[in-house]
Amino acid sequence: MLPNNQGRAPTTRIVSQSVVPRDITEKFTQAASKLKTGQLVKDEYFTLFEAVGALEIMDSKMDSGYLGPEENRQGLDDDYDVLRDLSPGEVVGIMDELLCHEVAWHMGHPLSQTLFTSLYLDKLLWPVPRSLEDTHFGRGKLSGDKTEPELVHIVLRAYCLALVKCCDFVHTRVTREFYYEEEDFSTQLYNRELLSHIDHGVIGNLLNRAISWIDEQDTIDTNLNSAIKTRLEFRHEFLFSLQQDTNILQTRSVDRLETCLLMLPTLKESSHMGQPVPEAFSWKIQRKLASTVPPRPMVRISLEDALAHLKRLCQDGIHLNQILDYRGPYNLRVAIWTILSRKPQPSVYIRSLIQTIIMNKSIILGTVPVKQFLYDELAALVLPSNILLEASLDETEVPSDPRFQIAQYMDGFVRRFSQPFVDTFRSACLNRCRIRRTVCHTIVDWDNLQMEDLDEQLRTLSEEPPLQLPNGDTTYSYPLSSWAYHHKLIQFRLILQLGFELSIYAPEELPGMYWYLSHICSTHLGHIDRIRTFIVSAAQRSRPSLAKHAVLRKSFLLFDRLTMQIVAIDALAISLHALYVLLSRHKTLPTAASSQAYSNDQFRYELRMKPFLHITLPELVPYDEYSREATLQGDSDGIVMDRATKAIGEARKAWEATLSNGPFLEDSNGEKPNAPALEEDWTRDVKDTMRACIGASIAIETVKKAIIANRKKGDGAQPLNLQVTIPEAGSKARWHDWWAVPQVQPGMKT
Repeated sequence: MLPNNQGRAPTTRIVSQSVVPRDITEKFTQAASKLKTGQLVKDEYFTLFEAVGALEIMDSKMDSGYLGPEENRQGLDDDYDVLRDLSPGEVVGIMDELLCHEVAWHMGHPLSQTLFTSLYLDKLLWPVPRSLEDTHFGRGKLSGDKTEPELVHIVLRAYCLALVKCCDFVHTRVTREFYYEEEDFSTQLYNRELLSHIDHGVIGNLLNRAISWIDEQDTIDTNLNSAIKTRLEFRHEFLFSLQQDTNILQTRSVDRLETCLLMLPTLKESSHMGQPVPEAFSWKIQRKLASTVPPRPMVRISLEDALAHLKRLCQDGIHLNQILDYRGPYNLRVAIWTILSRKPQPSVYIRSLIQTIIMNKSIILGTVPVKQFLYDELAALVLPSNILLEASLDETEVPSDPRFQIAQYMDGFVRRFSQPFVDTFRSACLNRCRIRRTVCHTIVDWDNLQMEDLDEQLRTLSEEPPLQLPNGDTTYSYPLSSWAYHHKLIQFRLILQLGFELSIYAPEELPGMYWYLSHICSTHLGHIDRIRTFIVSAAQRSRPSLAKHAVLRKSFLLFDRLTMQIVAIDALAISLHALYVLLSRHKTLPTAASSQAYSNDQFRYELRMKPFLHITLPELVPYDEYSREATLQGDSDGIVMDRATKAIGEARKAWEATLSNGPFLEDSNGEKPNAPALEEDWTRDVKDTMRACIGASIAIETVKKAIIANRKKGDGAQPLNLQVTIPEAGSKARWHDWWAVPQVQPGMKT
C-alpha cells in the first residue's frame, strides 16, 4: 500500500530499436484457414488502445487532412476556370454529367460524391447565397468590364439552379417521412443549402429565358441547339412536376411527368453530341465540405442507367395517380402494395410521397378522415351495419344513453388503433428489408392491442346475444379483437413470405418454413370462418333492410376473396413443403456448406421463430411438434407424393380463380378503381405465381419418376438420380420471389 500523498509512477512502454519488422501475411493466412466457421480467436491483452494504435497514421484513407507529395504540389484548389468559354458540345456534356450525378444521389449516394463534386455548383452554393443575384459563377472573380460568357451565364446557370431546386424539393419530401440514412437515401447537405429560400417560379423564368435565348442563336449547330433546348425543357418540366408534390391530390395532373417521359429518348439520342469536361468535376471539393469522413471516390453512373432510373421514376409518379381515388381500405392496400412491389422498387422520393399521400394531418388520400377510414375497415370485416359504428356523440348527448357510451368507447378505440392501422399501409413504403424488420416489431404491438379488454364493455352496452355452439357452449363475437387478430395473421404471413424473398432461409430450412406458412394460413382460414359465422347469425336475427343487405353482400364478397387468396397460398405452400421433404429424405436437397458447423435444426428453428416468441395468439408451435410436421414423420414417400400432387392441383385452381376475380373489390356503388397500370402489375404477379405452380408440378412429377425408378432397382435407400438447384430470389429462373420452386432435372447431383 502506498501512502495517500505518494502517487504511483506511470509505467513506460519500452520499444526496442533493434526490432526488425517482417511480413506475416502468409503465416497468418495459413493459421486462419485452420479455423472453423464461426470460431473466434481473441487476445485478451489486445485492447482498444492497441487496436487504434495499429491504424496507419498519415494514410489518406484515415486522415482527411493528409496530402501526398503529388497533392502538395497541386494544392487543395482546382485550377479550372468556371468563367471560361464553353462550346455548345461541352455544355451538353456538363448537363448530362450533372444529370448522372443527380440520379446517383437519388439512388442513395451522398452529395459529396455526386453533385457536390461539380465546380459549377460549388461556385453557386458557396458561400451560401442570400438572394438569386448572388448565384452566379463569377462570385469574387469578376472585376472591371469582365463578364460571364452568355452560354455559361444564361444557359448553364439556369440549368444548374433548376437542378439544385429539384434536389431541394426531393430532399424536403424525403426528410419529412420515414427513411433510412445511407440505406435508402443520404440527406447530408455538408453545411450547404439547396436554394430553399428562392422561389421555384423565378428559376422557371430563368429557364424560359434560356430557352428563348437558345432559339435566337443562329451560330450554333442546329443539332446542338436542339440538344441544349431539350435539356432545358426537360429540366423545366421536371422542376414543376416535383414542385407539384402532394398537390397532385387536388390537381390529379401528371401532364408534366408524361412530358418528361416523352423527352427521355431524345436525351439519349442526343447524348453523343456532348463533349465531356472531366476537369469541371473534382473530388477535392470534399475537403472543403463540413464532413466527418475522409474524401471518397466520385460516384459515376452511365447516362443510360440514369435515364432508365428517371424513366421508372416518371412512370411511378404517373401511376401514383391511380391510387388517389378512395374505394375502401382493401382496395387501397392492394393498390399500394402492388405499386411498391415493382422490381426495381420505386425510388425513395416516390415512396416518401406515397407515405404523405396515405395520411397527412389525419386525413387519408387528402379526403377521408382517419376515423372514417378505420370505420370502413371494421364495417367491411367484422361490423357490417352494426350499432357500434352507427352510434355518434354528435347525435346523442345524454351520458346515460348506451349509444353515448358506445361512441365514447369507440372514439378511444380509434385513438389507440388508427395510427397502428395506418402504419400497416405506410410500412409498405420502406425498402423490402425494412418492411420485414418493421413488421417483426409491430406484430408484438398488435398482439398487445388484441389482448386488451376491447369487447367486454361493448358487448354489455350493445346487448349482444351469445352464439350457441354445437357442443352446447356459448360464445361471443369479440369483433374488435377478431379484427386485430385478422391483421396480426396477415403480418405473420408477410414476415414468412418476405423471408423467402430476402433469401433469409437456408435450403434445409425451406421444408419447415413452408409448413409454418401453411400452418398460419390454416389458422387464418379458421378465423375468417368464425367471423363469417357471427355475421350470418346477426343478419338472421335482425332481418336487414335492403341497404344493410347490400353492406352484408359486400362483406361476404370480401370474405370469399380473402378465403380464395389464403387457400391458394396454403395449397402452394403445402405442395412445396411436401416436395422439399422428399428431396431432403433422399439427400438431393442442397444444403448450406457452413450451416452444420455452428448450428443445428433446433437452433435454426428458435432463430426463425424469434419474431413470434412474445406473441400470445397464435401460440408458438413447440419444436418437437414442428419437427414432426416439417419432416412428415411416419408418412411414406407415397403418401407425401400424393399430398404434393393433390395440393399443387388445388393451388393451380385457386390461383386461376384469384386471377379471374381481379385485384379490386367493388365499392358500395358497384364501382372498381380505374387503375389499368396497377391491374397489369397485379395480374403479372399472379401469373408469375401460376408459373411457379406449373414449375412445382413439373418438379413433383420428376421426383416421382425418380423414386419409382429407385424402387424398381431396389435402391430405395440411395440418393435419387437427380440434380436439384434452387434459383436465387430476383433471378429469371425464380418465377416468383415468394415461391422458391426447385429446378429438378434427371442426372446425378454434382
